[in-house]
Amino acid sequence: MRTLLHAFGAAVWLLTCAATAQDLKATDSAIAVLRTTKPEVNWDAKTAVSADVTCDGKADTAIVGYEKNEAVWLGVVPGSDKNRASRPVTMRFLIGKHSQDSFCAVPVQIETHPIVCDDEELGALPGCKRVKGCSDFFMVDNACDSFHFYWDSSRKRLVWWRR
Repeated sequence: MRTLLHAFGAAVWLLTCAATAQDLKATDSAIAVLRTTKPEVNWDAKTAVSADVTCDGKADTAIVGYEKNEAVWLGVVPGSDKNRASRPVTMRFLIGKHSQDSFCAVPVQIETHPIVCDDEELGALPGCKRVKGCSDFFMVDNACDSFHFYWDSSRKRLVWWRR
């Protein structure tokens, strides 16, 4: 019994290491793509998350970036087939401008959740479709309201909203 538990523990450890190595490889690859697209941005690998945010069944990588002390960037590198690369999505948000499209503070983190296509206050989100395995996500600065992102299936693009 003890040998079986050790073997099980070793198998779990190996799977965890393999998943971590895949995540690191995806993060490194995504940062390389984003640096080519936006070289002036300091992409923060610690903020990287992997989830299907484009609702196509492939894991995408979302990362926060910083431009000097004036802007926060979101970079999403879609998962792709080995035969063709997908174009990254980037969005720029100011810091401390007291506007709806501005963060109040840095640092910013990304939180993913299973996709929800309605909000108590806003109602149904335009173009949002519940797809099994698809996620929406929030960008959070812990100082003011979060930015909420979801895939608009009708317009085939990532959109955001905020209270």
